[in-house]
Amino acid sequence: MERRGVSSFGTLRTYVLREFLLSLLVAFLFFFFIFFVNQLLLFAQRILLKNVDLGKVMALVGLSIPQILLYTIPFSTLSAASMTIGDLVARNELLALRSSGISLRRMFEPIAIMALLLAVGTFFVADALLPYSHQKFRVLYSELLRDLPTLEIESYAVNRIGDIVLVTGEVDDGNIGSLLLFDTSNRSDNRVVSASGGTVTLVDLNSFLYRLDLLNPVVLETEGDSLERYTLAQAKQMTYYLDFSDQVARFTDVTPSQLSTRDLRKAISVRQEDLATDMARRERSLAVLEQQLAEAIETAISEASNEAFDKVMELQQQVDRLESERGINFYLQYYRAELHKKIALSASCFILVFVTFPLSLLKLKHGRLFGFGLSLVVASIYWFLLFFAQTKILDVAFNPGFLIWAPNMLVAIVSSFLLSRSMRV
Repeated sequence: MERRGVSSFGTLRTYVLREFLLSLLVAFLFFFFIFFVNQLLLFAQRILLKNVDLGKVMALVGLSIPQILLYTIPFSTLSAASMTIGDLVARNELLALRSSGISLRRMFEPIAIMALLLAVGTFFVADALLPYSHQKFRVLYSELLRDLPTLEIESYAVNRIGDIVLVTGEVDDGNIGSLLLFDTSNRSDNRVVSASGGTVTLVDLNSFLYRLDLLNPVVLETEGDSLERYTLAQAKQMTYYLDFSDQVARFTDVTPSQLSTRDLRKAISVRQEDLATDMARRERSLAVLEQQLAEAIETAISEASNEAFDKVMELQQQVDRLESERGINFYLQYYRAELHKKIALSASCFILVFVTFPLSLLKLKHGRLFGFGLSLVVASIYWFLLFFAQTKILDVAFNPGFLIWAPNMLVAIVSSFLLSRSMRV
């Protein structure tokens, strides 16, 4: 009997696991396709239209996959669990299991174990693959900038590069057709340069500094807003230096979300020291102000003059303002939030599936479709809560990890309540 029971449970686990993996594949392809196409369209707009080698473009897209997986895996796991349980309920298979005296826990076990394994895999993606792929992405994108200096300049468009606005004609490799340049670096003077063409060459790849050589430029410069005083000049050649660091920052800069947990902890340690230094400086300033306030009060009592009382009020306002300041370091809160987000988002693979277990006690039609629809609703709510929590990390002085973990905790509480309520009915 014992061997038969073990064999029966093994068959049950294999069957549930097979259904779960099939649903996981379908859900994964669905979410991955959405995120992947969005990323591909982004690169198509900025890179493919520049006639960049297709192999390098696909390499850039491939290096973006870990960022896509970071959100695809948790939502796919949730959808797979919902679809599997919903389908088993719709086919009355769970009812048959319960009628046979087999605990639903036997059916939930393989789903929970797979969700736990997927949570570990998501953390590996966030902590190892994402930092590695972004480093490779930065190197490859820098090579593209070296080979194609005009990568960040669009044809027949208005391009803003730092304090310079370029209105360009056709852009081909490192050459620009007729162009119009507006130089706004000098706030008191305005300069407009018209040229029949220009050539862009690399100066310093590390700082993304390029040189723009203008052909047959005509320069018009005015003083302030006055049109009466101006300077008009013409030359055979003119040179401008273009700083593309702002343009490429969102593609190549390393953000806290692309750091490993080890690097984030190091950054947090540094920011904590900065915060402690700022707080110590604040306490010293507060002590000095309180001493000055005490002396001003004594002077006001003895002299009873308006000037003395005004001095007391001024010092009191400074003390109140300094006391009301909260010890918040922007970067410390940001790094802390990203550290907890890596772990919380990975753990969501395991936690979110529990909200699907109460489905096993409901009567459903079109179970797999209903489960997929439910997963989209839950994923949307979870994503909104996580995004909302991120927007509030600078509004609190405590560790923002409590905010980042709040969506997971809320899902866990709601899941436990629904499951316990369903089992009592």
